[in-house]
Amino acid sequence: MKIAEIRIPLLALSSALVLAFSNSAQASVITEAGDAGKLTSTAQTSSGSGAIDAIRGSLLSSSSDDYADIFRIYLKAGSVFSATTTLSSFAYNNFDTSLFLFNSAGLGVVANDDDPNVGPTSTIGYTSATSDYYYLAIAGAGYTPVSASGAIFGDLIGQDQVGPTGTGGGGALTDWSSITSEGDAYEILLSGAFAGPQAADVPEPASLALAALGLGALRASRRRAARRSA
Repeated sequence: MKIAEIRIPLLALSSALVLAFSNSAQASVITEAGDAGKLTSTAQTSSGSGAIDAIRGSLLSSSSDDYADIFRIYLKAGSVFSATTTLSSFAYNNFDTSLFLFNSAGLGVVANDDDPNVGPTSTIGYTSATSDYYYLAIAGAGYTPVSASGAIFGDLIGQDQVGPTGTGGGGALTDWSSITSEGDAYEILLSGAFAGPQAADVPEPASLALAALGLGALRASRRRAARRSA
């Protein structure tokens, strides 16, 4: 009887810990809702915290308000992140794309116009030093993100992935310059991207409460068992 009394709370504790460290909200493919904004303040966000395998949407080259789309994603420290329009299916990315990554403060991180292996589609890769939100932007070639001091990434034509080496590279994204005739349906394939913080980074409060209840039940059972065996 004493053993059984201890095992029941252990089962409750195990269940609580599984809930605390499991990722219950899977995000797989994100589809643009309406028109994603072109600034970090108007970026499209996703609920939950699951992995994002792809982002799908469209850019309308005939509209000056829809040359670029920005999505908020979450990257884990030390994990390799990649985004590409190169490997997408035939139904998407039939135009010259550019990809841009900004950190949580809107500062430029990396960008690419043409994949060096297969242009005119694009590929970027990055390993974050900290777990945090980032912003991924897609635009038609020639549309340029700028800060208050000028172009953030400078000239992308004919170059591989580049950092924020433009005259405005030290400032946060404030706008876009120039125009582009490129735009259509797009699909960005992702790896190492999530909708929100992972359990290993920040356990959810509700899950932590469940774990605490499990620990409390275990302690109470052990106290009862000790009293009875005394």
